[in-house]
Amino acid sequence: MRCLHLNPDHSGANEILVEGLEREVVIAQLSDTHLPAADARDPHPARQAAAYYQSYFRERTPGQAPVGEVFAGLLEKAREKQPDALALTGDILHFPSVAGLEWLCQSLAGRTYLYTLGNHDWSFPYLPWTAAVRQGHYPRFFGLAKGDPACQALRVGGLRLVALDNSVYQVSQAQAEFLRGQLAWGDPCLLLVHIPLQILSLMPAVMARWNAPIVMGAEEGWTAEARAKWRVGEVEEGTRACLELVRGAENLVGVLCGHVHFPRADELRPNCFQYVARPGFEGGFRLLTFKPYG
Repeated sequence: MRCLHLNPDHSGANEILVEGLEREVVIAQLSDTHLPAADARDPHPARQAAAYYQSYFRERTPGQAPVGEVFAGLLEKAREKQPDALALTGDILHFPSVAGLEWLCQSLAGRTYLYTLGNHDWSFPYLPWTAAVRQGHYPRFFGLAKGDPACQALRVGGLRLVALDNSVYQVSQAQAEFLRGQLAWGDPCLLLVHIPLQILSLMPAVMARWNAPIVMGAEEGWTAEARAKWRVGEVEEGTRACLELVRGAENLVGVLCGHVHFPRADELRPNCFQYVARPGFEGGFRLLTFKPYG
């Protein structure tokens, strides 16, 4: 499938020519706003929300605006651009509080979107980042995910968006098979995940920022301490199967992700780029325009 990424190094607007599209398709990507909203219905996070806001997020947002205002502004910016769909690539919330989920559902009402979870979306600060904790909080996201948060798909203008929850640095065999089935349709595909996939050219920037290879599929660069801190085990078979699919699928035109809190574009393989989002709490917003090739 012919595909040409015209300006991958631009951190806010990208144009991609793709064979097989029915029409021009515009996707707005938002990621990593880390909204720390909570109220008395979740008493532990309610106490911690103020601390997070004062100690971290207030110092990092444009004009020291509340994170909720920043995200609302990004949604309004997206509305003005009239995208065909929103790609929400995780950590929109800092924890899955009732207040945060209600606010998010109201904000996204009437919009076309895919929401793939980040590691903060489903875990409260006092709980460990484990697959069991994630599974326990999945029901809170059934509405946002329109079903199964583990894997979703949406087709717009001939472009097939596929979302996989890789927020524990792994995907299951079932998720890999879901991706295989979506790719088998033959449409041009765009993959949404939270945690970036391992690409050699990306790793120096990740290591410089985090002092750990916090991407999916990394087997080198980990220390025992870093694995314990980030709760990352050895690469599992489902993850290997997914990465093999991604690197061999000629109709995969790109990957959208977040997590590492800096914008980036790296060539995953010829004619396929991985776009990492600038974090939303810094005002990050990426508009991707997919145009029919020729």
